[in-house]
Amino acid sequence: MLFNYWKITVRALFRNKVYSLTNIVGLSVGLATCGLIALYIFNEWRVDRFHEKGHRIYRVVTNTVTKGETERAANTVGRPLTQAIRQEVPEVEAVVPIHWANFPIKHNNRYFYDQELYVGEDFLTTFTFPLLEGDPKTALREPYTLVLTESTARKYFGEGPALGKTLMLSDTLPFKVTGVLAEPQPSHLSFQLLLSMPTFYAVGNTSEGQWFTWDEFCYVLLPEKANRAVAEQKISALPMKYNAEEYRNNGIYITQSLEAMPSIYLNSTGIPDPGGANRATGSAKQLQWLGAIGLFLLLLAIINFVNLTTAHQGERAKEVGVRKAIGAGYMALVLQFLGESILLAFLAGMLAVVLLLGTLPFLNEFTGKTITLSMLSQPGTVLMGVGFLLLTGLLAGWYPALLLARFRPVDTMKGQVVTTKGAGLRRGLVVFQFGISLVLIISTLVVVRQLRFMQSQSLGFNKERVLTVELRKLPRLDFIQNYESLKQQVAALPTIKSVSGVSALPGRDGWNGQIVYPEGRPSDQPLLMEVIPVDHDYVKTLGLTIRSGRDYSKRFSTDAGHGVLLNEAACKAIGWKPDEAIGKRIQSAGLDDGRVVGVIADFHQHGLQQKIKPVLTFITPAYTYRYLSLRLGAGDVRTSVAEVERFWQKRFPGYDFDYYFLDEDFNRQYKTEQQLSALFGVFAGLAIFIACLGLFALTKFTAEKRTKEIGVRKVLGASVGSIVLLLSKDFLKLVIISILIASPVAWYAMSSWLQDFAYKIDLGWAVFAIAGIGAVVVAFITVSFQSIKAALMNPVKSLKNE
Repeated sequence: MLFNYWKITVRALFRNKVYSLTNIVGLSVGLATCGLIALYIFNEWRVDRFHEKGHRIYRVVTNTVTKGETERAANTVGRPLTQAIRQEVPEVEAVVPIHWANFPIKHNNRYFYDQELYVGEDFLTTFTFPLLEGDPKTALREPYTLVLTESTARKYFGEGPALGKTLMLSDTLPFKVTGVLAEPQPSHLSFQLLLSMPTFYAVGNTSEGQWFTWDEFCYVLLPEKANRAVAEQKISALPMKYNAEEYRNNGIYITQSLEAMPSIYLNSTGIPDPGGANRATGSAKQLQWLGAIGLFLLLLAIINFVNLTTAHQGERAKEVGVRKAIGAGYMALVLQFLGESILLAFLAGMLAVVLLLGTLPFLNEFTGKTITLSMLSQPGTVLMGVGFLLLTGLLAGWYPALLLARFRPVDTMKGQVVTTKGAGLRRGLVVFQFGISLVLIISTLVVVRQLRFMQSQSLGFNKERVLTVELRKLPRLDFIQNYESLKQQVAALPTIKSVSGVSALPGRDGWNGQIVYPEGRPSDQPLLMEVIPVDHDYVKTLGLTIRSGRDYSKRFSTDAGHGVLLNEAACKAIGWKPDEAIGKRIQSAGLDDGRVVGVIADFHQHGLQQKIKPVLTFITPAYTYRYLSLRLGAGDVRTSVAEVERFWQKRFPGYDFDYYFLDEDFNRQYKTEQQLSALFGVFAGLAIFIACLGLFALTKFTAEKRTKEIGVRKVLGASVGSIVLLLSKDFLKLVIISILIASPVAWYAMSSWLQDFAYKIDLGWAVFAIAGIGAVVVAFITVSFQSIKAALMNPVKSLKNE
C-alpha cells in the first residue's frame, strides 16, 4: 500500500513538472535565505560566548561628565584603578588589566608585526583561552615573557615545541615563550601575542599617580554569588576617591560602570573604541533587523507553498472521484495528499542545503567572516530542520487534502468545477507578500540614496591621490631621530607634491575627549575636543582651507609647540568668531601656552554619520605621528606608489611597506551602509520573486475557476485584451492596496534608521513612487503571463472541458 502511494506521488510530481518545480524552488529559496541569515546571526552571537566564566566577567567602562554631558569609553581607565580594585573591592575575584603593545618582532632578518597585548597574570585563568603548552597560572607572571597562538608559534618555530624558546622584540629585547594557545575562538579581544604586564613596567612605564593616563582596559571577574550592583558602586567611587582634586580642577567628574562580557561585542556601539585591543564591531540592532527579514522571507515562501498547493489540488478532483468509486477510503486520500505535500517540502529542504553550500562562500567574502555549516550538522539543528519541514508539509497539505477527500464521486466524475473556500485569505496573503516586498524595496532605495549622498558630499578636504604610510611598522628610534631628513627625501621624489606627519588623518580617531582650556573661560568650565598632533605641512597636504589667520609656517619659530589651528566648530563651541580667535591663548595636554594662528574651514574628520566636532591641531615632535601622508602629483598612481616603495625598502630594509589611500580608507566608514544596501537589495529581489510566485499561483487558480466564463465571453466576441484586463485588474488592486499599506510602514522604519545620521537625505515621494510603479509593472507582467494563456485558449475546448 505504501509503495503504491509512493508511485502515485512520484507520478503526480512528474506529471505536473511546472507546478512541482515552482513549488520546490520557491520554498527552497526561502529556506536557504533564512538559513544563511541564521548562520550569520549565530556566528555573531557566539562571539565571547565560549568563556566558561563569561557570565561573571565584566569590562570597566568610564563615564566622563563635563558640564552635564556624559561621554562613555572603555579605554579611559587610569592605570592605578586595577590595583585600587584589588585592595578595596572584596566582591571582585580577579582583575585583568590590558594595554596595547606594538613591538616589531625580528626573525630571520625580517621584521613582523603581530597583534600584541600586555595582559595581567590572571588573563589565562579568567578568560577561556586554553594553553597547548605552558601553565596558565604562571605563564604571564614574569617580565619579558610571552604567550603565542598556535599559528603564530608555527610561523616562527615550525612544527616543533615553542615552549622555552626566545623571540627578539624591538631588536634588543629577548622574550621567553612561556605558553602556546590553541587558536582563539571568536572574541572582541583580538591578539596573536600576549605579553606579561610586568614587561609593561619593566620597559619604563609606571602607574604611580597616573589616573589621567586613560590608556588601560580593565576587566573584573566576580564570584558566583557576588552582588554586581555593590561591586559596581564601589568601583565607580574609586577615581573620585583617589584623584578628585585633579579631576575637579579640570572641570570633570568621573564614574565607572560594569559592562557584561557577553554584551560587549554586540551592544557596545555607543562606546567608542579607537582600535587596538577592543573593537566592538557587532550590532545587536542589525541582527534583529536581519532576523526579522529572514523570518518574513521564510513566511513568504511558506505562504506561496500553501497557495500553490491549494491552486493545484483543484485539478485532481476527477482523480479523487475515480479512486473513491473503486473503494479508496477518506483517510487514505488524506494521507496521500499530505504525503505528497511533505515530500515536496523535503525536496525543497534538500535543494536549500545545496543552495546554502553554494552561496556560503559569497557570504563569507561579503562579510569578511569565516562562517561554516557546523551549526547545521548539530543533532539538535537537524531534528529542528526535519520537524520544520514536516510541519510545513502538513500546513500546506492539510486543507486541500481534507477538502478533496470530502468530494462526492458523482459530482467530480460529472466534471463539476471544484470550488474552494478561503479566497479572501489567499488575496490577503498576496497583499501581505507584496507589502513586505515593497518595504524592502523602499528600504533598499533609501539606503542607496543615503550612501550616495554621503559619498558625494564635500568633505572640506581633498581626499584624492593621498597615499598614507603606517609608521608603526618602522624602527621608532630611527624614524624619530631622522624624521626631518626622511621627510625631505620623500618630498624630493618626482611624483610627490607634499608630505606631512600626523597622528590621525580623516577617517581615523585623534586624541578624542581631550580637555581644552580656552582663554576667557573659567578653569572649571573646560571643553572636550578632538586634538590632532601634526607637522607644518598638514593643511597643505590634505588640501584644507584656512578661513581666517594663516597656516603653519617655519618662518615663525613659535609655531612648533605653540601654534594652534582650530576648526570653525571649535570656535563656535568656545564662543569666538573666526576672526576674533586669532592670537587667543589656549591650553591642553602637551600644549601649555598655545596661541591660535588660524582657523580651518570645517571638514569631516569622521563620516557623515557624525556631526562635525571641535578639532584642535598643534605641531608636535615626530614620536606622536602614526602616519606619513603623501600627496601624489599628476601621473600614474601605480608608478608613484612603486617609486615610494622602492625608496622605503632601501631606507628601511626588512620592514614592510604598509600603506593605504585616504579616499578608500575614509569610505571604509560607510562599510556598514554598503553592506546593508547590498543585503537589502538581495532580500528585496528575493521577496519580489517569491511574491510573484504567489501571485502566479493565485492567477492560475482563478483562471482555472473561470475557464467556462472565459469561453463564453470569447464566443460572444470578447477580445484577448479585454479578457487579460478582466483577469488582471483584481490582482493589480491587491498590489495597490499593498502599496498603500507598505508605504507608511517603510516611511516610519527608514525615518527611524536615518536618525542615526547627522547628515541625511529627505524622504521624498519619489522613492515611494518608484517602488510602487516597479511593483505594479512586475505584478502586471506576472499576472499577464497566465491571463494571456487563459485568454488564448480555444473556447470550444474550454466549454467541452466544463
